[in-house]
Amino acid sequence: MNTTAVILAGGKSSRMGENKALLPMKEKTNIAKIADELEKVTKQLLIVTNTPEDYRFLGYPMTTDQYLGLGPLAGIHAGLSSSGTEVSIAVACDMPFIHAGIAQEMLDAADGYDAVIPEIEGRLQPLFAVYKKSCLPVLTSCLDNHVLKVREFLAVITVKIMKEQDFRLYEEQPHLFSTSFFNMNMPEEYHQAKQLEEELGLLNKNERTIKE
Repeated sequence: MNTTAVILAGGKSSRMGENKALLPMKEKTNIAKIADELEKVTKQLLIVTNTPEDYRFLGYPMTTDQYLGLGPLAGIHAGLSSSGTEVSIAVACDMPFIHAGIAQEMLDAADGYDAVIPEIEGRLQPLFAVYKKSCLPVLTSCLDNHVLKVREFLAVITVKIMKEQDFRLYEEQPHLFSTSFFNMNMPEEYHQAKQLEEELGLLNKNERTIKE
């Protein structure tokens, strides 16, 4: 499926106190880590940001919000409007452990739907989800009328909800699945992410050793 990966980097990071997209992880910035994982699914990446000078070092195409200050729906709208493909996988810039396998499973389930949204531990995850350009008229209407709650937008499009048990990765690699929806908005969550990164690195190293 021809797909664009849209990284939403338009937030103010007010709770973090600094740009969470640019926070250093083990080997590179958080947003570069996310982009590397998404490139396993598609080479067509697009960054939605209102401060493009911050992200020129990545070398990816960028676009800005057409509706400034209206939150995640405005970011999704900007990404879908600028995307060169019918289907996009949208990812928030504060999710350092997204997994390409989850993205691919959502894309595989997208036929016949405007969007595919995970529901993990009873909570919808609209910022690691699949959207199609068919969403744009509804998105535009919501933003024009300042209807900014994601649930209200999802209520008027055709959505496929995927729960934990719908993902192969949930059964095959539960430790990876459980962290894939981790997001960090505050400094203590960033510190937790750094600890998780170390733990995941050790798990992956042990798995490679066993296979060898």
